[in-house]
Amino acid sequence: MITLRSFSAVTVLVTALFFSAMPARAALPDYKLGDVATDDVITPVPLLVVNPDATDALKQKVAQQVPTIVRRIVPSTAEAEAELRASIATAQTNFMAAMKAALNGRLPVAADLDSPAYVATLRDAVRDGPKNLPYARLAPLWMRGTSDALVVDSLLQPVREVLAQPIVGDTLENPLLPNHPVRLIQMQTAIDSPSIQELETAGTTITVGKIISLSRARRVVETYFPSNQKDMGLFASGFVRINAFPAPGLTEILRAKRMDGVTVNDTYDAAQAVVKKGQIIDRKALSALAAVREKSLIGTLQTKLEQEQTVAGQITQQTKWLVVGLGVMGLALVLIFWRLRARPGHALVPVANTYQALPGMEQQALPGGGGDEHWRNRAMVAEGKAQRAQEAIRTGALGWMREKLFQNLSSQRAELLSAQQRAESEMRELEQRLEQLHTPLQERIAAYEKRIEELEQDLAAKGEENRELIGARISVAKQQLSVERGRFGTN
Repeated sequence: MITLRSFSAVTVLVTALFFSAMPARAALPDYKLGDVATDDVITPVPLLVVNPDATDALKQKVAQQVPTIVRRIVPSTAEAEAELRASIATAQTNFMAAMKAALNGRLPVAADLDSPAYVATLRDAVRDGPKNLPYARLAPLWMRGTSDALVVDSLLQPVREVLAQPIVGDTLENPLLPNHPVRLIQMQTAIDSPSIQELETAGTTITVGKIISLSRARRVVETYFPSNQKDMGLFASGFVRINAFPAPGLTEILRAKRMDGVTVNDTYDAAQAVVKKGQIIDRKALSALAAVREKSLIGTLQTKLEQEQTVAGQITQQTKWLVVGLGVMGLALVLIFWRLRARPGHALVPVANTYQALPGMEQQALPGGGGDEHWRNRAMVAEGKAQRAQEAIRTGALGWMREKLFQNLSSQRAELLSAQQRAESEMRELEQRLEQLHTPLQERIAAYEKRIEELEQDLAAKGEENRELIGARISVAKQQLSVERGRFGTN
């Protein structure tokens, strides 16, 4: 008689053989760039395919619209003004000290102007002092004790005006592109780095024409003064400095953020030709073929997983019925033994010796006189032994059945847990190997498909022996398919 477990094994084996005998989907031709298509390639499902050429053109257009990031150093003007004032103050101190020494310790006065000591001291100051400092205009004021603020302000005015504009170095590793927008972001130092949000919103967008080079800025300061004050222009231009620094790294960050997700997609309906016979394979055709191949592999894998899920469901259902059947049998046995134990015992009742001795026969007497009492005692002893034996049989059989049932259920549960753990461990190991090798999606799907084929072979070969392990592996494989589909946004 075929048992329930044998029937389950036969069902699993027949189902596995049926699935393995199904025809495989025809493989797509492996075209290379520049090949000529020999047949039409039809997509079985709707497709949304990235157009590489159109995407590159769109990204290039977006990249041209991204402004070049330039750091604008705010404290530059104040620093230049402070340095100019300090230079003039130091020159004044040194000049007056040299005049006092030339006058043998006497403080210089206005009357000492044009004296030999003054002429000699002025000559030495021009030679040793700051380059191009207008001593001819400042020294008389110092000798008279008059403030030089007007001269200092006239020197600072063109410096302030020029430094109000962004000034870059004469030579740049990454020259600014003409007719390209520039975004000035105010910073305290040239090494400060703005956040992504500041790159998007902060700063002012200007044209490249509003940024001047250092040499041009200095010429602007020099031409601010008339020809008879050339020395003042040369001195003031020395305090003009670079206050703007192009940041190609920040520009690339902003450009990458703007181009993130920028694609041009081509749509194909189901049963539409993605490649026609005689067509030259270009990047667009290769992208469409890759999408069709990916969809086909995913569809095949999903179909096989659904088939495996059906088999696993049947195995699970049959296992449940087996457990229920064992439970019912155990409950029936418990009920039977309980009824047997509750049934009242049958005691032997002594029967009075009412028969009469036949004529010619004599009634024999048992040894010791009292024959009836002797037989009654022997009957009671035998009945007690029978009851104890029956009770021992009932108790031992019931305990044995209960222990056997619990051991069977515990063993099945442990095997299911062990099978689940082994299946998860194998799939995690496969996933780690694929991740470490950065395997493309097509190769991942092929690996999962190969694994399912191995499961089918194991299922066909081992049958009921390892059906829990096969079912667990099928469940884990289906979970992995869901993860892959969710990761790449495939259907």
